[in-house]
Amino acid sequence: MNTDFVFGSDWCTKNAARIDYEKSQVSIRSSCGRIFIPYHKSIECLTLDVKSINVIHIPPRESYTVQAKVEISSADTVYFSPVDPIQSEKSIVMSPSLLHINNYTTYLEVYNPHDYTYILPMNTVLGRVTHTPYEMHSCFLFDTFRETSSLSPQHHIFNTIELETKPSATSNTIDKLITHIKNVQEQQQLRLILQQHIKIFDISKVTQAHTHIQHTINTGDSLPITSRPYPRTIEQRRDLK
Repeated sequence: MNTDFVFGSDWCTKNAARIDYEKSQVSIRSSCGRIFIPYHKSIECLTLDVKSINVIHIPPRESYTVQAKVEISSADTVYFSPVDPIQSEKSIVMSPSLLHINNYTTYLEVYNPHDYTYILPMNTVLGRVTHTPYEMHSCFLFDTFRETSSLSPQHHIFNTIELETKPSATSNTIDKLITHIKNVQEQQQLRLILQQHIKIFDISKVTQAHTHIQHTINTGDSLPITSRPYPRTIEQRRDLK
């Protein structure tokens, strides 16, 4: 597994840590002897595989949210590059995307372009992720003509992904609405649905709905019908007085 680390002097002294800069590895003392752990100096050059965790049945011509594992403990944004569907034997389509990794897991959309249910085996390499620098504002995707030439013409893939420097207030509102959902996959699926209708949650501008719906009950010019709720006799009225 891979994770960022910062060494402290107390920890290094307690575990007798040694840093070998020439071999890019760290060794610590243990009951079985010294353990050697390699490390990467620059994460910008690090590329890791993304693999499926479970066996997935994808219905024909539908997209499915797949849970995948990566050898990174956590990351706010990484660039995902799918396996070339033409060179590989997999009959699925995935778009390059920006993924969020939490506890070595992430979620991505997989599309089945065929008329039959596709079974995605466990530990299938779906693609690879690389580090996304903070100064990057956009990512170029694959050639859409080459990738979609063997698919139906209705399947479109965008050729760029734009990164938002700051989340909008509406996005923050959506995040607050789904915080009560504990299941991460259900939370991601609901976020995608709400993002598609994000204009509904935007209260920064005053909007007015123009409809042609008329009143369902045509009362015309007649006055509403009125009656006493509890009719009483003359004797009862006298008693009330």
